[in-house]
Amino acid sequence: MSGNFKVRFLLLMLAIGFACTALTIKYTIQKQEILNLEAGKVERRLQKKEELINTILRNTAFRDSLKNVQNNEAWAQYLISEFSQKKNIFINTYESGHIVFWSGIQIALESDSLLKEGSNYIHRGNGYFEAIKRSWGGFSVVCFIPVKADYPYQNEYLRNNFAKDLLASNSLEIASLDDKEEYNVRNLEGKYLFSVKLKSNASPSFYVAIELFMWLLSVLFGLIFLTSLCVSIAEKGYVKWAIFLLFSSIITLRLIDLHYRYFSRNFEIEIFNPKYYASSYFFPSIGEFLLNILAFTWVLSFVYAYRYKILAPKVPYSKTISYLIFIISALVICAIGYGTNELFFGLITNSNINFDVGNILNSTWLNWFGVVIFCFAILNLFLIIMSALAFTSTLTLNNRERLLIFAGGLFLALIYRTFFSEFSVYFLLFAVILLLAGASFNKYKGKINTSTFIVCLLIFALIGSLKLAKFQFLKERESRKLLAGKLESSADPNAVLLFMNLEKEILNDKFIIDYFRNPLSSHNALKNRLVKLYMAGYLSRYDFEAYEYNEWDVFFKGDRSQQLSNFKNLVLKGSVKVSDYFYQRNNTFGFQQYFALLPIKDKNNKVGTLVLELKSKRLDEVGAFPELLVDGKIKDDLQLSDYSYAYYNDGRLLNQHGKYVYNLRNYDFKGKNRDFIFVNKFESGLQYNHLVYQPNPRKLIIVSKEGNSVLNQLASVSFIFLVLLFFSSFLYVIRWLWYGLLHYNISFRNFRWNYLIKTNKMLYKTRIQVSMVFAVVITLLITGIITFYNISQQYREQQEELVLDKLTKISAGINKQLVNNGIIAPDEQAEVAFNAFADMNGVDLNLFDLNGRLILSTQPKIYENELIAPKMNAISYLYLNRLQKSEYINTERIGELSFIVAYVPLRNSKNDEIAYLGLPYFSNEKDYQDRIGIFLNALINVYALVFVAIGFFAVFVANRITSPLTLVQKSLSETKIGRKNEPILWKRNDEIGNLVSEYNTMIAALEESALKLARSERETAWREMAKQVAHEIKNPLTPLKLGVQLLERSWKEKDPKFDEKFERFSKSFIEQIESLAHIASEFSNFAKMPDTVLENVKIQDVIEQSIVLYRQFEHTTIILEDTSGSEVIIKADKDQLLRCFNNLIKNAIEARSEKRRSIIRILLYCQDEQVHIEIRDNGSGISEELGQKIFTPNFTTKSSGTGLGLAFVKQTIKSIDGNIRFETIPGIGTTFFISIPLNMKRA
Repeated sequence: MSGNFKVRFLLLMLAIGFACTALTIKYTIQKQEILNLEAGKVERRLQKKEELINTILRNTAFRDSLKNVQNNEAWAQYLISEFSQKKNIFINTYESGHIVFWSGIQIALESDSLLKEGSNYIHRGNGYFEAIKRSWGGFSVVCFIPVKADYPYQNEYLRNNFAKDLLASNSLEIASLDDKEEYNVRNLEGKYLFSVKLKSNASPSFYVAIELFMWLLSVLFGLIFLTSLCVSIAEKGYVKWAIFLLFSSIITLRLIDLHYRYFSRNFEIEIFNPKYYASSYFFPSIGEFLLNILAFTWVLSFVYAYRYKILAPKVPYSKTISYLIFIISALVICAIGYGTNELFFGLITNSNINFDVGNILNSTWLNWFGVVIFCFAILNLFLIIMSALAFTSTLTLNNRERLLIFAGGLFLALIYRTFFSEFSVYFLLFAVILLLAGASFNKYKGKINTSTFIVCLLIFALIGSLKLAKFQFLKERESRKLLAGKLESSADPNAVLLFMNLEKEILNDKFIIDYFRNPLSSHNALKNRLVKLYMAGYLSRYDFEAYEYNEWDVFFKGDRSQQLSNFKNLVLKGSVKVSDYFYQRNNTFGFQQYFALLPIKDKNNKVGTLVLELKSKRLDEVGAFPELLVDGKIKDDLQLSDYSYAYYNDGRLLNQHGKYVYNLRNYDFKGKNRDFIFVNKFESGLQYNHLVYQPNPRKLIIVSKEGNSVLNQLASVSFIFLVLLFFSSFLYVIRWLWYGLLHYNISFRNFRWNYLIKTNKMLYKTRIQVSMVFAVVITLLITGIITFYNISQQYREQQEELVLDKLTKISAGINKQLVNNGIIAPDEQAEVAFNAFADMNGVDLNLFDLNGRLILSTQPKIYENELIAPKMNAISYLYLNRLQKSEYINTERIGELSFIVAYVPLRNSKNDEIAYLGLPYFSNEKDYQDRIGIFLNALINVYALVFVAIGFFAVFVANRITSPLTLVQKSLSETKIGRKNEPILWKRNDEIGNLVSEYNTMIAALEESALKLARSERETAWREMAKQVAHEIKNPLTPLKLGVQLLERSWKEKDPKFDEKFERFSKSFIEQIESLAHIASEFSNFAKMPDTVLENVKIQDVIEQSIVLYRQFEHTTIILEDTSGSEVIIKADKDQLLRCFNNLIKNAIEARSEKRRSIIRILLYCQDEQVHIEIRDNGSGISEELGQKIFTPNFTTKSSGTGLGLAFVKQTIKSIDGNIRFETIPGIGTTFFISIPLNMKRA
């Protein structure tokens, strides 16, 4: 069993095991177990607090300190901080049943008489509490533990959840008597307190988290197993089948998930909630959108890994097939690009997500999900482009043909877009990306260099920014049309919803009933109560009048301008009844108007009629109101904050809202009946887009929005570019770590040395760029943080100063108007005057007596609904009452709403304190966040632009700095001994000038040294040659000398065989002389190439002759593609040329991989008065290191051979003024490019 099989088997078992674990958790964990788990947490944590309270109350010293805590400021502050704020336990002390000290206003009972000794479970208007009471004579201590909030209504700030320190999840609620599946919570003594039950849609966070985690691990290991299996198939040569298996498997899994919606139905994960985004069956939520993108990325990553093996045929494709595949690849890229565009259009238009990248600070997790999806979509496009470039590189097309096809397709697209569709610059930008990627792929042998990659990212960011602006603009237009339709309507659904409860409360209000029975009560007192209790919150956007009539429908009190019959006639004339007693008036363009006919009854006897008339305020008069008092059911769906709008009737301005200033008379806007017209106008240097809607010929509605500035658009491009850059860097780091884990021995020492090696390999200009960018980024970050901190502090201080200043002025007025005889009488007149002060200054006010009890409030609804106790904040009371501060600002909280409250004491004429005046600034946090948000967004946008600008500036500066070094490097690389080396001209007397001067001196000295060396080498060579010649000549001279001596002796001795010997020696002499002649010829030809005989050669014949020689080799296919169209004649030595082609074809055959057939493709074509020959093979390729030496004489990678073959080829081609080069991709093959001048015009 192989190791790979064991690994795959383990992955499969892990995937199945995690899936089984998830299913086990789902189907074995029962609701009762979940209830016991969650409720048990509440009970244990509650008992732990009880134990703490019992411990401190049993401590005699602690108990005694509580008796005098109101006079011990330090101890009181400690109790408030340690218990109320940190432990969420509120301590109240009582003397004779009356409250003396309270540590918080979430609950503060005036009397403890209704509480029994020990543990109590009580319910107040704002929630449930456990109250633990301990008494010692007339002194008692009550500790309140909040259990669960129970506000009369809920909104963003008021949530009816358990106390966070008791239960973090929102899975339980208080059980009623008729609930069956419940858990009884008991105190430390085992006494029953309350019961809880699971919410209907509750999910236990602990078990759900484990189940979800198990499913994620199962899917992850399943995908790794599937990918490992496909890798195994691909490595065996079945790449297409592997891709098909992976693609079909992942698509099947996605379809199953989309059909059953397992995750969205079984887990409360917000990303699967269709309320944020829903487009189609395949894209029902933003979570499914992300899963689809990730699935597509997984498959494309696999395709990218095997991109070079997708189209690697045994027999090369013909030209026609190659053209077809190239065009189909281009169409696929365009189709996927178009599909990506449509998907993002749907994501923006079919969602309620605001993808405003210029407002980063207010971005939600949904915005960032959209950004992540965008990054993966760009990654997918990049993988598709690179994969297409890779597998089309194996086609029989040269670069010129590819460029012509690309240019032709672009031209056709341009024609279509210009004449038959809407012209768009986006496809041109996308074409630039394809062109840059293709050029870099071709130049850098299948890779994209860093500069090209960054430029492509910038273009992608530009496309993304422009598309985002366009999509948002189209979406905003549709939203504005809906807004105009709502503005036309005279109905206010939110107000109608409030009317249904409002009328019941008014009819049961004892004050109002007594008002009609008591003729002494004033009309202002009634109106003040209606304003503060019933017309607060959302209804404060209406002006209202109250008219009172007695049981005989006659004026009773107050305003007498309207007869009751007038309102009855409105009912008869068709006013729309919206509730039991409220009616909506018709034909109220630009305003909403309602009236109510409320019969006031006392014990079923009518005592009068109260008529309320409501008319919406002018839009620019609608002030802020505490959102705390608005029921969460009330939804302000108009979203008016970013718009200005106006109503015109017969050309006259009726109503307007927003910062755009409309004319009193309409001269600018022309509409069409029941049609929407968009108009662009420039006002004070700002561009506005106006929607003009004409409901009828007399009425006009204008909805205006400020256009997007060029700076914001640039900031958007910069932000998207930085996001893509960081995303790319993140992927690079992940890839680096992954390969490091697979192939690297992990240790600190290895990591350190690897880091040092990588750093030392970094180019000098890259170091300059990194240093510049890093220095600027750090400086900007530090500056930004300090600036943000200072501005935040200054704005906080300004807020507090403004509030205190306003409170000081108001307190002076109240002292004059409300303080009579040194006291404030909380009667109707005082209440009306108090509210008038608040309304006149546009603030809310609270008035407390010296014991901290509430006297008057402009927001009585907060206290009547018991959102907090009617007491002064404990810390604030401590500072003003005990520490005698003249003013104090405190941060207070109601529910989740945090706000500041300023306090000052009120004094009588004797300068004695008589009350405490508080000014709550409910909107301070929102104002602060809005202002700081505007500043931070502007800062971030500017910094994004600066970061991008600095990046490009760093590249420019680094290139400028290193360009002299590059010049020196080039000159050094071209410096050769034995030839004239040109000096470098440099006019500046700087460090580079010194370096250049040294270089020029060096080459002068080098030239002199080269001359001396050449002279010495020549002398040495001649000596060696003389020795060799002498040796070689000496060999044949010796037998010559002996032969002459023998002949001389035979002659003198008159040898009879002299003639025979003479003839024999003559032949020997001739042979030796010929040997000497041969030796002389050999030395004369020393170091020379064979003699070159130039003649007119038909190159097709030479190539064919070479092909015939090698075509019979086993596992070899040689294809000649001649596109020259005629005979090609060059001037060359035919034999040497034949040897060249023999060498090249033989090398191509020897480069064959053992696992596949050798396919050699020879392309022949003419261009620019030259013949071009390309010899391509599908061998193992040539490494970069060997490629630098391949034309060097005596260099060879084979065990046999002289290493002169390619050197001879290059020398031969150069000798006929030709050129030869090669391109190689390791594992794919090598192509040799030969160009030779034509000798004559082709036949």
